Amino acid sequence: MSAVKKRLYYFWKKMAEKQTRKSIADVHFKEDIKRFEQSTNRKPEAQIKREMKALQKYWDCFPFQYYRFDLFRKDCKLQLEEMKKYVPHYFLFNLFYPLSFKDYGILCEDKLLSYAMLKAYEIAQPKLLFCFDNNRFFSSENAPLLPEEVNTVINASATEKLFIKPRFGVGGKGIFVFRKEENRYVDDQQNVLDHNFFLNVLKDGFYIVQEGLVQHASINNIYPNSVNTFRIVTECIEGEARILFSILRMGSGGQQVDNASSGGMYIKINSDNGQLNDFAYTTDRSTFNAHPDTNFIFKGAVLENWAEAKSFALEAAIQFREIKYLGWDVAVSTDGPSIIEFNHHPGVGIVQDCYGGIRDDLKIVPKEWWYKSNYTIKNL
Repeated sequence: MSAVKKRLYYFWKKMAEKQTRKSIADVHFKEDIKRFEQSTNRKPEAQIKREMKALQKYWDCFPFQYYRFDLFRKDCKLQLEEMKKYVPHYFLFNLFYPLSFKDYGILCEDKLLSYAMLKAYEIAQPKLLFCFDNNRFFSSENAPLLPEEVNTVINASATEKLFIKPRFGVGGKGIFVFRKEENRYVDDQQNVLDHNFFLNVLKDGFYIVQEGLVQHASINNIYPNSVNTFRIVTECIEGEARILFSILRMGSGGQQVDNASSGGMYIKINSDNGQLNDFAYTTDRSTFNAHPDTNFIFKGAVLENWAEAKSFALEAAIQFREIKYLGWDVAVSTDGPSIIEFNHHPGVGIVQDCYGGIRDDLKIVPKEWWYKSNYTIKNL
């Protein structure tokens, strides 16, 4: 690539980064910035400015990671060189990940397409009952359904819970959960699930409806109200897959989803033997030695189903080898491991909480990425 082109790519990306700072702050780091502003245990202001300036120069983008991982606190013992290992949100999602998936990203973004691909590869996943597309219903085979047929499909299900998910959605947002009570499905507000719920509440959206899994008893012991998933991040190079990071995500406080952004908890898993770390995190950086709802003690606990889940994720990563980095949400049911969903830009907030900075794990040299011609340019 010519020097002129490289400079042009750098200029475009820098302009995009500056223009997105406010939206990134508001959407992803609002609570972290508030925690920084309210902290009474901050380093001297001169030191904070010096460290943030050095991190911004190193990564070439605003260092929101300084807020997210409490690098501003007096009791943070990391030297500046260790702080540089924390990868910024913008860098990862706009420069690093896009080059690894390019035009294959839609396989992960579209839940209906994801379902079809997993089904084609015969990879276990929750059963799809039907879809709701702009006031019309379609079967799992994409055939039109009449409203009364939808009610028949719902009532015929024997699963404990049904999950309604937006076709495009992340972080557990927009998910509706209905549980079976007296031969009907109701939510926490006692709304009954039938065709009218879709037509009156969801209206013009696009949603898929899936049966819930029966969670393995050993995972239920940790927290029974949600399907607790293993977040397994894989790297696949030339058809060879390996696990980079492993985390157990758990619901809490009665929540029926385990997403960290929805109030869940998460803890590091030793990828070799399935042993849990001594403590779990929440997104406000609080730590817990035991689950607050079940008093399950984390230290020394070994996941009974880890070896099976690990092999399952590695085999799936090879099937989807066109995408270099994937985050798999693997649930363990009474029938074995199952893919709840997978994504091509797995969040690094919970990963770097559990593992520390992951720059070296991803073999990143920051300056090299600003001059690459990659997928991101299409969206600038």
